[in-house]
Amino acid sequence: MSNLFMKHSFIGYIIKIAGVVVIGWGVIQGIFSLSMMAQMGGHLMNHWGEMHHSSGITGTALFAFLGIVASHFLYGLLIIGFGEVIDTLQKIYFHMDPEAKQQWEDERKEKESVVPNQEVPFWVEQEVKAYYETMQSNVHTIEKTNDPYVFKIAVDERVDYIEVGNFKPRILSDEESARFTE
Repeated sequence: MSNLFMKHSFIGYIIKIAGVVVIGWGVIQGIFSLSMMAQMGGHLMNHWGEMHHSSGITGTALFAFLGIVASHFLYGLLIIGFGEVIDTLQKIYFHMDPEAKQQWEDERKEKESVVPNQEVPFWVEQEVKAYYETMQSNVHTIEKTNDPYVFKIAVDERVDYIEVGNFKPRILSDEESARFTE
């Protein structure tokens, strides 16, 4: 199941996400129709032939709910299956042309490794400076690393690697920061 949403091709991935959205929308629509039909209620005839209003979930409301959810579930599975077909075709193409697969993996790695150092988010800058002010240290520079939540900080006469994005920043240990010093 974890392999289902692995990105073999961008189009296949987007189509699979669309299938999940269709299933989710069906559940939401089914719950909405069930609540609306339960509020409206229905009319039942007793054994003397008199009509009585009944509120709550009736057989018609439950049948409509199950019909909506089942149909959207089926459509969503068909859409996810179509995304799987596209991924399978991509795997076949890569199997027949290994050079194309290598080129695709190289482009993917290149996109993941490109991190512009000049753009440090403003919130990171503010959070780091506030953190080091509590420690009475001066921040000289803040640089990005290949991890979007870890930054290289030049403080006073040392260099720290700090992780942001949690409740408060955390300075990485020497073992953790070793992978960023290479």
